[in-house]
Amino acid sequence: MKIKRFCDKDMRHVLRQVRLEQGPDAVILSNRRVDDGIEVIAATDYDEALIHQAVGSESAIDFLQQMAEDGAPPSQQAADGAADSTNADAIVDAKRSLMPASSDQPSSADTGDTALEDLNSEVKSMRDLLETQLSGLLWKDASRQSPMRAQMLRNLSQLGIAPDIANMIVNRVGSVDDSKNLWRAPLMELAQLIPTKDDALLEEGGIAALIGPTGVGKTTTIAKMAVQYAMKYGSDKVSLISADAFRIGAREHLLAFANIIGVGVHAANDFNELEDLLNRLKSQSLVLIDTEGRSQRDRELTNQLAAYGTQQDRVRFYLTLSATCQQSGLNEVVQRFNELPLRGAILTKIDETGQLGCALSTLIRNDLPITWLTDGQRVPDDLHKAAKKKLWLVNQAMECMEYSGAEINERLMAENFREVSDAVQA
Repeated sequence: MKIKRFCDKDMRHVLRQVRLEQGPDAVILSNRRVDDGIEVIAATDYDEALIHQAVGSESAIDFLQQMAEDGAPPSQQAADGAADSTNADAIVDAKRSLMPASSDQPSSADTGDTALEDLNSEVKSMRDLLETQLSGLLWKDASRQSPMRAQMLRNLSQLGIAPDIANMIVNRVGSVDDSKNLWRAPLMELAQLIPTKDDALLEEGGIAALIGPTGVGKTTTIAKMAVQYAMKYGSDKVSLISADAFRIGAREHLLAFANIIGVGVHAANDFNELEDLLNRLKSQSLVLIDTEGRSQRDRELTNQLAAYGTQQDRVRFYLTLSATCQQSGLNEVVQRFNELPLRGAILTKIDETGQLGCALSTLIRNDLPITWLTDGQRVPDDLHKAAKKKLWLVNQAMECMEYSGAEINERLMAENFREVSDAVQA
């Protein structure tokens, strides 16, 4: 067996030396980091059993290094090392460091990279496990120290209120001594935080475009708005524009509504046609644009929003959001469509959601005011101004919770409110 020590700045360069001097049949007996970089001890004509016998009393690295430096015959080195063999850890280290460098198997560098990835994955899993266990302990401790606060957080979570908004509300409420206020106090704060705006579009008229993802209720909401305005000022004062040439049946849907309420409807296949239509309809008191619905992740959405943005001086943009969407999706939609100057949001399908708090949290977090609400399919009855509906929204959130039968998961509470103990200590 021929053993030699190699040292270079990194493992890749060391392995290149091993291959050049000892060939593809060489094996790596050990490796470690030293001041100059990486030290590797490699051998040819390797006898594993002999090494295992010899590394009893000293570490595998020291033993092999001594063999490489002294150049003593393997049999003599083995006899000397076996005389006081007691260190089992050295044998384990030697076994773990055996990495064949043959051309038929992955290189030691590749093997090392894979091992490092596996190690990082294991460390991450252990960290997640520890964080989960720690969060559970923190939540239990916080619940014992401040049971009233913990119960308020549970109540808000049942409504679907996001952890960051729930913490904000509970911090604003402060301490609660009466159990009767565990619901009332946070709900009153929630009502105060809901952003709303009294918009005069359906009184003063103008040009408005409803934007948002597909299926959130833009077309139906436009029909409700058109009917409410037509009932006050006449159907001849209202015009509808379908700018949705993407979704099958979108224009037919809007045309059906227009025929029922007796208003004019026009189609725009591109933004040039839309601009021409807006110029031709200047005499109309109210023009409502049903835009093309696209996912917030659609690559073409940027171009679409940029094109609509060229009309921002004369068109009001309202983001239409469905209350049935998940909180993460709603937040993503708001941030994406916020590239346009939004006048407000229209919250639809309130009657269909299980947790209204998801939508309310998103609007509070992004400070996007609600202008109108819809809670059904009836035209135009189920369209409401949001300015005076804050308490109604909170009441709807309670009703949605009762209908859905939402339950509290203590493990989820612990993960969502890891920092609650800090607030309790403060």
